Amino acid sequence: MQMHGARSLPLRIQAMTDVQSAETVAVASETLPPPAKTRVHAPGAVGVHISGVGCRATASISPDRVWIGSLMPGDVEPVVESIISAVLTVEPHPRFVVVGTPGHVNGDLGTVTAAANLGQGWRGTVELAELLRSRLGCEVELCNDAEAALEGERRRGALVACNDGALVTLSQGVGVALLHDGIQQPTELGHSVSQYGGPECRGRPHRGCYESYLGGWALPIRYRERHPGFHGVLASEIPDDHEFWTECGRRLGDLIVGLCLLGQPLEAISFIGSVAQARHGYLLPGVRARLNEEEALLATRPRSLRVTPLGDDVSVLGAFLMARDRLHPFLAA
Repeated sequence: MQMHGARSLPLRIQAMTDVQSAETVAVASETLPPPAKTRVHAPGAVGVHISGVGCRATASISPDRVWIGSLMPGDVEPVVESIISAVLTVEPHPRFVVVGTPGHVNGDLGTVTAAANLGQGWRGTVELAELLRSRLGCEVELCNDAEAALEGERRRGALVACNDGALVTLSQGVGVALLHDGIQQPTELGHSVSQYGGPECRGRPHRGCYESYLGGWALPIRYRERHPGFHGVLASEIPDDHEFWTECGRRLGDLIVGLCLLGQPLEAISFIGSVAQARHGYLLPGVRARLNEEEALLATRPRSLRVTPLGDDVSVLGAFLMARDRLHPFLAA
């Protein structure tokens, strides 16, 4: 029996006030709020992700509560101001903030180095954690954005229940993070050399690394080398050129072969970033074709190659989960 006015009562009370209706009790039990350890909001915890194209922040694991803002690459101060504004927008009283950033991160010192995708002012070493800590008045930790993404992916995305895997970022840059026996291992393998004497890398003083071929900043340059009439500056402006993108997929496959040759069994590899999401239809077949050429990898090759189901929010959600763990360790789910 449906009671009038029951909508205004809590679900638990609805179930109790209905005249012993087993059906109503069953419905109420299915719609009860989740237990405390899985609640989406943890007061004071904030995750932030900055990149060469934008800034994202959230104080919740709910994707529809992610704040998204533009971020113009340049000097340090404008980026710091953007981060502070983003944090205070999602949480007026922050207590613990984790920032996922490109570049080489020293978590102990709170510094980021060679984050060239953020602009000229970030080519050296920036004491980002202290800059934010002094203005926000709360604890701030830094992590590489691939590390933040891996945290989100292994807990909410394509690497759930995976103990040994990898996450590859294809966005403005190229990043690789490994998961070994459930423990994260950030790497700089996106800057490992793909071809000696190849094109110059924008973020490191070397040539021919994977980022110089597959990074979002590099792809338009590589395409223009083949098609001089192309005048685009963004990877999204490159047409659906089957030959070009398939070759990119095979080069990405070389990187995956290198991961397999580390000797660590890989259950799954997840791909994130704007380039991976937009061009996975070309890239992943190229990766699979390259892996199929290596018979010696049968014991270590991944069983699953997938694009993240979390979209562009994977890094900021991972950063939030890390902040929540620090602030509310018993909510770690």
